[in-house]
Amino acid sequence: MGLFKRRTIDTMDEAERRKMFVPGETDATVSINYAIDQQDTLLLQLPSEILHQILCYLPPQSLVSLARTCRQLRGLASNDLLWANLLRPNIPPEDFPANPYPSSSFRDLYITHHPYWFVPRSRIWISDEPHIGRVMIAHYDPRRGCIEGYRLLAERTPSVAIFWPYEASVVIHSFRPRVHLWLDDPIMKLPHDIVPFNTRQGWWEAEVKMSVGRPGHNTSASFFLARNIPAHLESPSMALWPPRTIPNMPRVRAESADRFRGSGHKPQKYDQISQTAFRLRHWSQFSTGMAHFGIRIGEEVSTWSTIDPSLYTPTREKPYQGIYVGDYAGHGCEFLLVMQREQPPVLPARRPTDAFLRSLIGLPPVGEDAELDEPLLEQRPGSPTSEYQRTVLAAQVAEGIYHGAIEAVKLTGDPNIPRGEYTFVADDIGPGGLIRIAEEYPFKGARVVRSRGHVAARGFQNDEFIPSQLIMISPNKLAQYWVPYGHISFYERVDLDELIDDTFRGGGIRRENEQKGGGAQEANGESSEAVEQ
Repeated sequence: MGLFKRRTIDTMDEAERRKMFVPGETDATVSINYAIDQQDTLLLQLPSEILHQILCYLPPQSLVSLARTCRQLRGLASNDLLWANLLRPNIPPEDFPANPYPSSSFRDLYITHHPYWFVPRSRIWISDEPHIGRVMIAHYDPRRGCIEGYRLLAERTPSVAIFWPYEASVVIHSFRPRVHLWLDDPIMKLPHDIVPFNTRQGWWEAEVKMSVGRPGHNTSASFFLARNIPAHLESPSMALWPPRTIPNMPRVRAESADRFRGSGHKPQKYDQISQTAFRLRHWSQFSTGMAHFGIRIGEEVSTWSTIDPSLYTPTREKPYQGIYVGDYAGHGCEFLLVMQREQPPVLPARRPTDAFLRSLIGLPPVGEDAELDEPLLEQRPGSPTSEYQRTVLAAQVAEGIYHGAIEAVKLTGDPNIPRGEYTFVADDIGPGGLIRIAEEYPFKGARVVRSRGHVAARGFQNDEFIPSQLIMISPNKLAQYWVPYGHISFYERVDLDELIDDTFRGGGIRRENEQKGGGAQEANGESSEAVEQ
């Protein structure tokens, strides 16, 4: 029967049919009020507490539809607690506002940034800008009620150089990067009172004008939604973002002849809105003396995509995966996505044989490095191992985490290896790829496995995977020994939670955790003293 049981004329007896007609009116006039009274609304007969519990499981679109049925359900669906719960998945608990300011209610706050709440929910975003790319951290500011995105930057600090005892010709430069957000100039800013750039297109297709860029630079930008491309329509020749090197992600088109103005690139209804990608349009606006007209030049469109948290969140079985910052010498610091996979990727076989082409990427002619690779890339069978190596190796085997492959994909790139490409791949970090356990400073106790480093000439030409070694110092620090170059690069983990806490909350959560840890240590010390007494 359902929760709403309606009675029709066919199911009524003669007495009930007579009551339906209003005296003094014609037989065709039916009392609407009586028809409403005869409805058995089982749903509305439930206690309000149970109704509220039911509505807690509904998405916002269903709440809006339910509110249009009757006044009683409208009042229940407008409960601010329901809309506050809908906001919680999009805002970290530490940033969730105690009141909906500057909105009058949490419902109004949700509507203000609908359907853009997926931006702060996903937190980290990467762009497809040629070669270099950018990494952005999105954040909801409860003080102003706006959504902002800031560029993630890293700077090298003064380093110390030492000779590597294992290979005396190699000089090791220490790497202690300073990672921070560029707060002076946000990449993206969705204000509290959003106004579409062109309201004729509707909310799904319209672009939102953003106030970004420094005053007087005549730069303008807009934000607009993207539409995922179905998996069965993807082809190898199609430019997509995020790149195919990042698995298990919905993808959108990365190239367009009309600069993504066509309806095929934009959602036509709510279900088509991509929850993992959006686009930004930038251009320069020069005034010609009139307030509302000017010359618009240099238009560029960048596509932004998030990353599945399961790919960069470390776990007990995959402690090395995460977001890292690496030292690339003359190219500066670059950000990487390090993933632990069960199977290594299938890489195309590329090996330029021309001596001139190999010289462009700093490699010797074919044949000259063949004799040098073997002793440096593996420990020969039967070579003696020390007691220290056997002890460390037994401890690593007991941990049960050294298996599968490690892939490192560039989130920001350089003119040689652009963003979205592999920078190194270790096919097997288990026994099959093990070279040795390091005993020398500064890698003592580190696991050294075979890997392949990705190099190319300027403009990503004549790229090649060269022999290298991955030095697994700790789950928070890796090193890559580029064998033909005689160079070592370091990679440090980026703690996004700590970075966001220090930037937007003044490090309050970190200090609170340190105080809790200190209190626990003091309690343990007091208990141990009591036991000794």
